Amino acid sequence: MRHLTKPEEGPWISHEIPGSSGFHFVFDVLGAEYSDAFSADLVRVAVGGFSPYHIDPDNHAFYIVEGVAGITVADLEYRVKKGEVIRIPKGVVHAIRNEGEDTLVMLALYDPPRDRSTFKKAALANSQTGLGIVTEEIA
Repeated sequence: MRHLTKPEEGPWISHEIPGSSGFHFVFDVLGAEYSDAFSADLVRVAVGGFSPYHIDPDNHAFYIVEGVAGITVADLEYRVKKGEVIRIPKGVVHAIRNEGEDTLVMLALYDPPRDRSTFKKAALANSQTGLGIVTEEIA
């Protein structure tokens, strides 16, 4: 088990659901090797980045590490700033936007845990075959 995760070591993996832009993840900073109760990813959203309205099958929460997020939950609009947490219940439509002038960084917590193995394997395969850049260093 890895005891320490350093965001600057990544790997930051580009992962976007259809209709989104600017999302990069460090998957499973807390994953199945640590807990079967929840999982956590680090998420960066580029300036101007966004997700479309979508529904997820799990509860999740975002702790804002840096930046300002515009987050819609159902029909409610929130401006979420550094140090704040927003909760999104499973099955509720939501969307995320980076509304700041800098990169948005969030710690995303999921209950039940998300299985990220497929994304990590695909990212590794893409990086080895040169099918696209899927990781990047923090500037």
